[in-house]
Amino acid sequence: MKRIGIVTMMILVVAFLTSMFPLAALAANVPKDRVVVMYFHRTERCPTCIKMGEYTEEAVIKGLTKEEKEGKVSLHFIDFQDPKNAAFVQAYGITGPTLIVARASGDKVAEYKNLTEMWVKSRDKDAFLEYVKTNVNAYLKPVTPVKNQ
Repeated sequence: MKRIGIVTMMILVVAFLTSMFPLAALAANVPKDRVVVMYFHRTERCPTCIKMGEYTEEAVIKGLTKEEKEGKVSLHFIDFQDPKNAAFVQAYGITGPTLIVARASGDKVAEYKNLTEMWVKSRDKDAFLEYVKTNVNAYLKPVTPVKNQ
């Protein structure tokens, strides 16, 4: 059982690094423009936090299967209490369990949104799934440059 946990963690770390860093991303043929979903959690999680993680995974992996398989969307679980994740915690201002949806272009995060309503929607699975999918889909749409007139 411990080996499964270690292997799963290694897969998540590799997937996270692949989506966030340019050389790894190029090697994995990850699209230049993509959406990264990050669920920041504590080391020890309460039942509600576990449920929100499961709902997030269902929304991304099952609800956006095609986009996830094409590399247009990726999901990462990040322990914000782990010192190795301090840069992410600082960059996104994480102070507690948080769900972030980010639009990445190349090796940079172009913009992101903190899905603060996840707490309210955690009691309604369908509403939670729709909330996550709607926000991910909004970032999947191409950005239209503003023309000066």
